[in-house]
Amino acid sequence: MDKLFYDTNVVLDVLECRAPWFPDSSECLALARYGKCLGAVNALSISSITYIQRASPRSEIYLVFKRLREFLDLASLDGSVVDAALARELPDLEDGLQLESALAWGATHLITRNVKDFPSSPPITVLTPADYLVLWNK
Repeated sequence: MDKLFYDTNVVLDVLECRAPWFPDSSECLALARYGKCLGAVNALSISSITYIQRASPRSEIYLVFKRLREFLDLASLDGSVVDAALARELPDLEDGLQLESALAWGATHLITRNVKDFPSSPPITVLTPADYLVLWNK
């Protein structure tokens, strides 16, 4: 069974119904919701989304994350993950933290809209939601 680690932008696409990415991101996230794969995010994504959505009522933010936690695991974001991200030295440390967190969780795929921000030969498969859905539907 595939293990999908969702980057922050994919979850935000769904929560904010961002066009044109919403349909693919939503369908990709639904794979975890309906048990077709395992899914995870990390605490960095939760924190970032909470900050971005700070104008939303607090009760809505808590409700959204409680619902997401019903089907998404929390990948580690501990000292070893941070140290690995620092050693990898990607141009954007946040992307390094996401990649290393995905690796620590044992992800088979990192799902992001920003594939170009990750190494050209990553240690796991990095795909957009649309590209993963093509692979899934084969």
